[in-house]
Amino acid sequence: MNTKPFYNNILLYSLLLLTLVFCSKNEQKEGELKKGKVDSIENWIQQSKNRNVSKNTKEKALQKAFFFTNELSSDTVKLNYFAEISLEADKINSENLFRKVNSKSLSLATKLRDTFSVGDAHWNYASFYSKKEIIDSSYYHYHEAYKNFKLLKHEYYTAKMLYNMGYLQGRLKDYTGSEVLIFDALTIFKKLKKNLSIYNCYNYLGLIYTELEEYDRAIYYNNNALEYLQKIKNKGLYKEGSLNNLGLVYQKLKKYEEAIENYEKALKNKDLKQKYLNFYARLIDNMAYAKFLDGDTINIVAELQKSLKIRDSLKNTSGVVISKRHLAEFYAAQLDTIKAVLFVTESYDLAKKVDNNRDKLESLLLLSKLDKRNTSKHLKTYVHLNDSLQIEERKIRNKFTRIRFETDEYIDETEKLNQQKILISIGAFLTILLLSLAYFLKVQRAKNKELVFEREQQKSNEEIFSLMLKQQSKLEEGRLKERHRISEDLHDGVLGKIFGTRLGLGFLKIKGDETAIKKHQFFIDELQNIEKEIRAISHELKSDVLSSKIDFYKIIKSLIAQKSNVGNFEYELSADKEISWDKISDKIKINLYRILQEALQNTIKYANATQVIIKFELDNSSTLNLYIKDNGLGFNTLEKRKGIGLKNMQSRVHKLNGFFEVNATINKGTTIFVSCLIQNKENE
Repeated sequence: MNTKPFYNNILLYSLLLLTLVFCSKNEQKEGELKKGKVDSIENWIQQSKNRNVSKNTKEKALQKAFFFTNELSSDTVKLNYFAEISLEADKINSENLFRKVNSKSLSLATKLRDTFSVGDAHWNYASFYSKKEIIDSSYYHYHEAYKNFKLLKHEYYTAKMLYNMGYLQGRLKDYTGSEVLIFDALTIFKKLKKNLSIYNCYNYLGLIYTELEEYDRAIYYNNNALEYLQKIKNKGLYKEGSLNNLGLVYQKLKKYEEAIENYEKALKNKDLKQKYLNFYARLIDNMAYAKFLDGDTINIVAELQKSLKIRDSLKNTSGVVISKRHLAEFYAAQLDTIKAVLFVTESYDLAKKVDNNRDKLESLLLLSKLDKRNTSKHLKTYVHLNDSLQIEERKIRNKFTRIRFETDEYIDETEKLNQQKILISIGAFLTILLLSLAYFLKVQRAKNKELVFEREQQKSNEEIFSLMLKQQSKLEEGRLKERHRISEDLHDGVLGKIFGTRLGLGFLKIKGDETAIKKHQFFIDELQNIEKEIRAISHELKSDVLSSKIDFYKIIKSLIAQKSNVGNFEYELSADKEISWDKISDKIKINLYRILQEALQNTIKYANATQVIIKFELDNSSTLNLYIKDNGLGFNTLEKRKGIGLKNMQSRVHKLNGFFEVNATINKGTTIFVSCLIQNKENE
């Protein structure tokens, strides 16, 4: 037998166990350190969200959180914290920290092939560039986020990216492209029943159609927005914003009364002055301007000046530009050209300062009308700026178109690759399935051969045991015949001769002294006693007490005696006298013999017992019980055991439709109980 693989396996398992123990200790230490770092990161991030601390304090907290996050070993955990830190950095306008953290987040997400986190990092970049008015970069990152969310089939985020891209295209006056994307987003939002997002889509469609001068459609979509707003609990300024947009549409239609009515509805919100002062200034400026266009001059200057003052105090430069332009128009209508030119010039200068091209164009156009001396100059500047803006916007729109086209190609290619992957996976699965099936059939065939072999071996064992019983029976039969012959010879031969001799001696007339006569009578009596003894021996030899009924019992006794010598233990064997072994089927006797053999073998190998008790009992003349008890080491019956000895015993009892039970206590010994119904040989 080759023992090398056995020792190799032991060595391998030992090394594996040591590795697991070592790794578990390291993991425990690492887990404790990691928990401490994670707690610190959580604390720093929470501190950055505290509204009562300064921006500088928040930024320092986020930098510390970023430092500790870099120290973590788990890339997945790092990625989650990077995403959260970059988002908070963007909220507090910490540009350098945001760029550094979000760059790490995107790089790590790409490395891990975490499609969702890649999309999220691009979304953060897009929001960052949108606030900085870098439209093309913002659009690019929204589109990258859109690609990743679409690949994941995350419908809600896909729709949000479509909306954001549509919004940016609207800002560049690509209203047709914007309209398409907003409707695509709206379809998904309606499917998902996202009421706030549906409101935003309708609201923006209203703005698009206002710019396209399709005012009826603009009113329709603004009203739709207000209708969906009723389904939203936290409305914020959405309602007032939509009313303001409706007012602007009616203003474009020169329906000034309807415009003023919507502005007044919006101004009924008493929280505007306290919480939303900037929006309040816009509303009173729009309402005053609508009244002015309607021919009303009462308190118009005061309202326009009030709005200008609020916007200036809030450093809302774009709002100040609009307020000054409206004042310029008012003074121009009042024929106060000097004031009008002054306000429109200031408006233009401020628009240039903040690089607001839309307001620059509006101010230049108004200047060309009011500043008669420089009309030509202003118009040239206007035309030049307008043309350059259109060219720039066209370039960006073309860039957007190219991005969309390349993305569609990318998505199509990705979907094809995914389909190929699916087909390859299915093919690989089927191949593995077929190989597994072939392997299973091969193993099953081998098992079947093994079972056939075991059955044949079992049959051979039974035949051998049966032959052994027959041999024992023949030997016993021979012994019985010989005993009968000896009994008959003693009874008919020897006993007759002694009897004849005794009678002969009795008839002899012995003469002599009294002592001689007494001795003669003594020997006659002794011969009679010898006759009785020979007759008793003859009857005993012919008795059936030691008949073939005890053949199996003798075999069992021989087995136990043999095992006792090997295992160095004492034994007690007992069996009910009512048991007729010759009437019990060979199948039962063979299996009981093997069970006892296996039990004694286990006692020798594992129990270290000094005493074994074996009992055969007959229960109700129909059930045969076997008890095997030792005083050995015992074992834990709940533990899974590697040996097959007990399984074999249980299997044999199962074949007999019997009952099998093992009771063991550590250091107190083991008891095996077997019970089966007796089957007569005639019923086999």
